[in-house]
Amino acid sequence: MPASDAPPAGSERDAPAEEGDGDPDGPGPSLTRTDERVLAYLADAGTDYPAFVASNTGLYLDHVESRLDALDAAGLAERVTGEAVYRITDAGRDALREDRAAWSD
Repeated sequence: MPASDAPPAGSERDAPAEEGDGDPDGPGPSLTRTDERVLAYLADAGTDYPAFVASNTGLYLDHVESRLDALDAAGLAERVTGEAVYRITDAGRDALREDRAAWSD
């Protein structure tokens, strides 16, 4: 995994944490930089195919597909149709907003 996409220190999970994981009073899911880029793109675009998400974010398609699967499992993005069109969820918008606040320190 490229260093720029490495999960935060101490995190060994590939998928973002679920809302209920760990400390109930702690922060929401921890996002990788790829997760941030994918969620930010979907927040702007509305819905899109993984291939277009990859093309428009400069990421590799295989990596985008695996992250979309993980984001879907965590409830931060969701598959809209059987043709693998995804969109960000309200929980994804919240996680993106919270994660950006942490980066602004």
